[in-house]
Amino acid sequence: MQHIVKELWIYPIKSLGGIQLEAAMALSEGFQYDRRWMLVDNDGKFITQREHHILATYTCEMDKDNLIVKNKNASVTIPLEQQQDNIVSVKVWDSELDTHEVDSNISQWFSEQLSQDVRLVRMTDISHREKVIKKEPYTTQVSLADGYPYLIIGEQSMRTLNEKLDDPIDHIRFRANIIISSEIAHEEDHLDNIKVGQAELKVIKPCARCVVITIDKEGQAGKEPTRTLATYRKDGNKILFGANTICMKEGMIRVGDILIING
Repeated sequence: MQHIVKELWIYPIKSLGGIQLEAAMALSEGFQYDRRWMLVDNDGKFITQREHHILATYTCEMDKDNLIVKNKNASVTIPLEQQQDNIVSVKVWDSELDTHEVDSNISQWFSEQLSQDVRLVRMTDISHREKVIKKEPYTTQVSLADGYPYLIIGEQSMRTLNEKLDDPIDHIRFRANIIISSEIAHEEDHLDNIKVGQAELKVIKPCARCVVITIDKEGQAGKEPTRTLATYRKDGNKILFGANTICMKEGMIRVGDILIING
């Protein structure tokens, strides 16, 4: 069976809503605009749905100049290239890197929304984050994502999970970048080198999931799908779903592109 790109997604602000695209530029650190912004506390530590489930209710839109964030009746417009002069050192798990605060007024908007002092920062030309990996090329650039620049999910993996759930869920819970056609559940785990569109990708390993997959679009957390996944996708203490992936050659990827496996 041919594997085809069915959907492409970016999540511009870490832990906020995603944007579906027809085409996306694959860069070494992740799709253009994917997880290039992030909310941080006064210590520079990242803010996510893990602590603030309400972030799951924020949607994002993008035009050629701006990122627009909405929640209920509130919204804020963020120019894509906006930044202040002040440099903010931030932490994403074991990584530390420099970023720029976007705008103090925008930070204040988010602070009021979350009832906590936060700042919105973004990666700029001073921001560098490298991750050591277990396969060649042994290092990769990465955005503000948790661990890897790309996540791939096969359609059959979602179908198999939903067949086991009493209440089916959408793949958006898993925050994948690339959804591909597939006939075998979790075959994406075993892919290696992939040519797709103008880009070349490499699957590194299955993705270990956290509590975020249990949070619905209303910001409510439950036991699923983690409880069901634990019955057939548990490896030690980890629940696996989707494939962590890096970019070996940058280029445009479009919906409908055919994947050339081990190309």
